[in-house]
Amino acid sequence: MDIKSFQTNLDLTNFKFDKYADIVKQNEEISKKRADIYKTDRNFHIISENESENYIGIKNNEPITSKKYKDYIIYSDNENLLYYEGTNAYYAITKDTDINLLSKISLADKMFLLNKNDTTDEKVVVKDEAYFMQKMLDDMIIEQTSFMLGKKLDQSYDVWHSLGFGRSYSYANKFSPNAGNYKADNYSNQNPLIPNSYYLNSYANSNLIDTKFGKAELFLDLAGDNDRLGVGSFSSNSQLFRFDSDGNGFVDKNDDYFDKLKIRTYDKDGNEIIKKLSEVVDSINLKDFIDSKSNALKKLEAQKDNYGTIEGYERSLELLKDYNPYSIFKPEVRYESLTQNDLNELSKLADEDGWIDINSNLGAFNGLLGIAYAKQGVDGSYRLEELSSYPHTTNFGFNNVFDTTTKEYYWRDSDKNSYQNQQYTRFMNLYNDYMSELKNRDDYINEFDDETKAKYQNVKSSVMLSIEREFSSATGLNFTLENLQKVKDSFEKDRVNTANMLKDTDALTAIRINKNGTFTLKFNSGREIIVNELYKDSGKAFDIELNLNAKFATSIELNQDIDLVVSAAKIQDKITGQIEIKSLKDLGVEIIKKLSNNKFALQTNDGKTIIIDQIYTRLMPNNQNDINLIDDKDKFYPKPLRIWV
Repeated sequence: MDIKSFQTNLDLTNFKFDKYADIVKQNEEISKKRADIYKTDRNFHIISENESENYIGIKNNEPITSKKYKDYIIYSDNENLLYYEGTNAYYAITKDTDINLLSKISLADKMFLLNKNDTTDEKVVVKDEAYFMQKMLDDMIIEQTSFMLGKKLDQSYDVWHSLGFGRSYSYANKFSPNAGNYKADNYSNQNPLIPNSYYLNSYANSNLIDTKFGKAELFLDLAGDNDRLGVGSFSSNSQLFRFDSDGNGFVDKNDDYFDKLKIRTYDKDGNEIIKKLSEVVDSINLKDFIDSKSNALKKLEAQKDNYGTIEGYERSLELLKDYNPYSIFKPEVRYESLTQNDLNELSKLADEDGWIDINSNLGAFNGLLGIAYAKQGVDGSYRLEELSSYPHTTNFGFNNVFDTTTKEYYWRDSDKNSYQNQQYTRFMNLYNDYMSELKNRDDYINEFDDETKAKYQNVKSSVMLSIEREFSSATGLNFTLENLQKVKDSFEKDRVNTANMLKDTDALTAIRINKNGTFTLKFNSGREIIVNELYKDSGKAFDIELNLNAKFATSIELNQDIDLVVSAAKIQDKITGQIEIKSLKDLGVEIIKKLSNNKFALQTNDGKTIIIDQIYTRLMPNNQNDINLIDDKDKFYPKPLRIWV
């Protein structure tokens, strides 16, 4: 009896070892060979040149040897199957699947997929290529969902983390083991920030969101199957900060993945209701989740005894006092123009040549919280660039060295173009990493039918998500493949100008207030730029956003392009003295004129002229209708209690 026929008709539950001792001996030798291969090159789907030896059993990630056969139930009725026994079930895969699919992925992912059991009976489950591909798609959804929500993967899912090996969520590693090794932590801007926990109020820490119909639970549904895998539930509303992709303090239709957010709740009869978040709210104001500084300090005070030493507590207290919870939002909703009083105070710090040394006057600048200037991006629009006396540490990098004697950062390379060349090199690394990830993802997705491809075409690895956020942080652009290519093309056309359009990665060292009212900014890389206006951090966030493009438009362009309904101005009430925000339409504005001092003149339909510093864009608030006007059948109710008898 040869080994091939032995394997083809194998039922070890009734196997008599004494009768087939010679076969057992042969198989033991083969098993040893398999075990040796497994220990060395780990490509254990390659067993022998002899086709009859292409058989392997696995349990608990170890090869099955003949000595252990009596401890297993292994069925065989087809010589083209490979057999495995898992914790809860017995299963098999085809040799073609093992060679054509599983051999192309990393060992960690292969073993993980082989041990994913979802049946508890004792029937043999044949796991074919379709089975594994679906499981791999599910894993992609699980990984992306967990990454976006800032969750750690459950150990029952991520067995390799629990064993201390770790897994890299890169499609280059997952589907092309030899393609490279990209990690999410290569990119610094992995996840949008959430305010310090002491500044999160009870609404932020709740897992029920308020809607016009009542309260509901949030979840993320990337696959459009109502979170079939059960990984998308929000543990708290504070996770919504991660979905404010444009950083304006609102989660709404303008944000990435807003259409993937859903709510789960119940009707009055206890029936589950699932709807898109967009069906029940127009937007969510994230400022509603932020607590006051006084309350944050009280919460810290309540934890005083947990710090051990008074020094530790006092350090935390000072940090919390200086912390600005609104700093997670983009500067356009936080900054306002420097006042004349601010400029007068800054002028007092200038030397004989008019330069204000930043490092010598840090105290004065800290009093302003932050300073920014308007920078034009690759797409021609303007954004605020926050200035820092410390270099930024984004993936676009910096070439700064800290001098421990002078306590200052200086530029390592004396080449006047080193800053621009470095920005280019860093961007190209980012570009190539993303395109590699995309290719490996698409090569895998394209194996599916059109319906499945459409469903999973936006599934992304954590590396891709990190690169996208790094790109937006550095360029001010929403991430799209078109925008990625646009920046690359811009670098190819004009490297110096494009590098200066990206986020500053060098440190501000000095400012000069020029006689014509402009400002010269000097950086430690040797760069000097002239800007028309500086802005200061207000320490809070507004429901309006600076329209920086208005500052650089002509009067003709303003009157042709500006939307009077959403555009607004800050107006002081003559009676109360209060500053009010009114739309230009409500003010009756007919004509907008640009003035030489960077201000605007608004001519109204009643013949008045209003002089303003800035034009703003109103951020539309959440449209919460009166719940009493909603029919009872549409209201949301708490999850009914299940009473066990």
